[in-house]
Amino acid sequence: MASVLGLEHVTITAPEELEADVVDFYERGVGLTRLEKPPGTTPGGAWFEAGGQQLHVMIDPHNPPKNAHFCLTVDDFEAFVDALRAARCHIEQAPARPGRKRCFTRDPAGNSVEIVSVEGGS
Repeated sequence: MASVLGLEHVTITAPEELEADVVDFYERGVGLTRLEKPPGTTPGGAWFEAGGQQLHVMIDPHNPPKNAHFCLTVDDFEAFVDALRAARCHIEQAPARPGRKRCFTRDPAGNSVEIVSVEGGS
């Protein structure tokens, strides 16, 4: 039986009127590197490098599902949360998990993003 090797990319959605805000959030607020989208992909949105994986922003008029989210692992939890707050992002507290510091935030389109730092490395 084949096994999963990892997560290659995550796709999130944003309505057209929030496209610029969402792209700016991931590029400037979160600090991801924007990638050139390959020929033949849908217009609008953006692709980003995220530590060996990718985040794809697609334009879609539907709101994101309430509990859907993805998680970013960070090396300095407090500094990352401070940077999000400086960018005027709301920080949502998360239930404690052993060996992890974690919280949630939302991008301008309402997509939920979990932020986590694992004690003792990843």
